[in-house]
Amino acid sequence: MGKKHVSDFCELNLYDTYAIVCVFEGQHLDLMKNNWIRDKYKEHFGNKEFVVVADRRFHHTIDLNIYKDGKMKTKKGMAIVSTMEEEKERALVEQKLFPHSFAFFNSLEDAKSWAKHFF
Repeated sequence: MGKKHVSDFCELNLYDTYAIVCVFEGQHLDLMKNNWIRDKYKEHFGNKEFVVVADRRFHHTIDLNIYKDGKMKTKKGMAIVSTMEEEKERALVEQKLFPHSFAFFNSLEDAKSWAKHFF
């Protein structure tokens, strides 16, 4: 069972080796909001390696500087989940900014399976 955190801009579920983050409709994920998420990762995972599943069912924007300023050495993989074409296009840009494993899935279940078997 995971640990759930809800803010005014996202829902974050933390498990043993992975996290699922879902940013709410119309939000802008900036550096300050990303720092809140990173703090939750640090509290939960400590120095353990983990992967992130980004559930992108809602339209939102992202400050791509989070990839420069938000690097965590323990975050070893990222999965983007969406059926929206614009998210696939954005994921191609994000993939170039993320130095570790990066995958795109159409279903949350497939991404969770990838995350569970990552290590």
